[in-house]
Amino acid sequence: MTDGVEYAEPADEPRTHVTLRLIAQDPTVSGDDGRILTAQVKVPWSRMEDGPRGARLHVVDYDTATGRYIKHEALGKEDLYASADDEVLRTDKAFHAQHVYATAARTLALFETALGRRLPWGFRSHHLFLVPHAFPEANAYYSFEDHALLFGYVPPPDPRGATVYTCLSHDVVVHETTHAVLDGLRGRFLEPSLPDQAAFHEGFADIVALLSVFSMRPVIEQALGVPDRSGRIPRSRVQPKTLKANMLARVAEQVGSVLTQGRGALRESALKPPPDDWARRTDFLEPHRRGEVLVAIAFDLLISIWDKRLQALFWGPNAEAPRGRGVTVDRARAAEEGAKAATQLLTMLIRGLDYLPPVEFDFGDLLNAVLLADHEVAPDDDLGYRTLLCEGFRKAGIQRSTARVTDVLKSELAPHYLGINFAGLRSDRDEVFRFLWQNARRLDVDTDYYTVIESVLPTQRIGPDGLIVPESVATYVQMAELTAREFAERSGLQLSPAIAPETVLQLFGGGTLIFDQFGRLKLHIHKRLDDWRRQQRRIDHLARTGRLDAKQRLGFSDGAARGQTFAELHRTQQSVGEEW
Repeated sequence: MTDGVEYAEPADEPRTHVTLRLIAQDPTVSGDDGRILTAQVKVPWSRMEDGPRGARLHVVDYDTATGRYIKHEALGKEDLYASADDEVLRTDKAFHAQHVYATAARTLALFETALGRRLPWGFRSHHLFLVPHAFPEANAYYSFEDHALLFGYVPPPDPRGATVYTCLSHDVVVHETTHAVLDGLRGRFLEPSLPDQAAFHEGFADIVALLSVFSMRPVIEQALGVPDRSGRIPRSRVQPKTLKANMLARVAEQVGSVLTQGRGALRESALKPPPDDWARRTDFLEPHRRGEVLVAIAFDLLISIWDKRLQALFWGPNAEAPRGRGVTVDRARAAEEGAKAATQLLTMLIRGLDYLPPVEFDFGDLLNAVLLADHEVAPDDDLGYRTLLCEGFRKAGIQRSTARVTDVLKSELAPHYLGINFAGLRSDRDEVFRFLWQNARRLDVDTDYYTVIESVLPTQRIGPDGLIVPESVATYVQMAELTAREFAERSGLQLSPAIAPETVLQLFGGGTLIFDQFGRLKLHIHKRLDDWRRQQRRIDHLARTGRLDAKQRLGFSDGAARGQTFAELHRTQQSVGEEW
């Protein structure tokens, strides 16, 4: 009301967000009222067309088994399912379309907000297709060749039963969307390499799925249980051990129940810390299993941060006794602190992606990247999050490698910028290559190998103090093809006797260049191609695990179409109680 005149929003008023109802985990998880646990969340908004179809996402409801195609109406500004009952949520195909669109859009926004820019897909198209009822199988995967996330469904064995839709699992949709985002950020991570690389895709996708659930405060409130009349709950419900056993610490409950014959969630990494000898065990070579190591680290870190934030909230007759009975906490405030902890941790981890090398990933690279990126935005680390992060990785036997990072601003030999266009270093691949060529010796880059600048991306991160940190992130990749005989002659190292001397090998190296807002190089994060020990481990691992392509070469591909990489990773194997 202004001067007696009521304000009405124009019908065509631009909007950036809309509030939509989502299933918080999957239809088997219920809230205090016994109904499916849902949440009203803000979803990024753009002009919508039927499908629904927005600027980055396009729902294509096509079933390959039946040939049925449904073109759903565009999502409106009002949520038609805000008060719909559970049966409608389970069976209404239009809600399924809304659910996959809104969940994928929210996930993409998490990455873009943390990285401070729009993110490209790994394929040359602006739209990622979302197919909510793609095939009758308990599987879901990202397909590079189809530019799509494909979600399966499982018809009930008894006609009176309910169909299980993977598109209704919040965890599954977030997990697959994360695969698509990571492919756009670090496409070379799909190349055959040491086991950490494939495990990173699976582990990081699970981490984003778990933390995105925890970032929704109403969902955490429900998970913490019914409060008393004053809205408080016992402290025992927010003890670290209790939180770890919480139902939110699982991924894909409903789909897991189908594949494991009712035994539970597909992966319960947060509840099962990896054994001390995981790095030496052959069962941890499998990508999902190895990725659980990262999930366990991230979840322990979340609980530690959340517990630290909760300390100031406790109140009761004996509040001075930290573990005393009768101490209570306001449920809404406890949930708010959990949501903040999850959001901050997820932002830290996503920011680190820009500081990863473009090839030859290992778990130590993630620790190093997160620490570097967080230090740029929050130099002081007043809450000690980086200390907790280092301790979590140390407990899992993962060490940070500083040998791969050059702090160029402190280097004795500063780069030359003569003839370089500083503005071009923020967007122009050719200008970055000119800079790299001119400073190859100073940056310890051997240009005898084929070298290409793969991406140059400007970014603007917002720190906890509100200040903007502008940067430009460029990646370069180096490649070489050698026979096994040539490798031995050049490196002086012997490969596995199982590798024939004439076998062709593809080797990778590369690095990430971080420029400041003025175009000056700050950091060089690199993996040398002629690190022959690393290459020996990689080639021997690929040979030992049978990773030859159709031409019997090593290091080129796994022999399957690139777009089917995640289909193979997520292939249903009920005998092992895994997959999706």
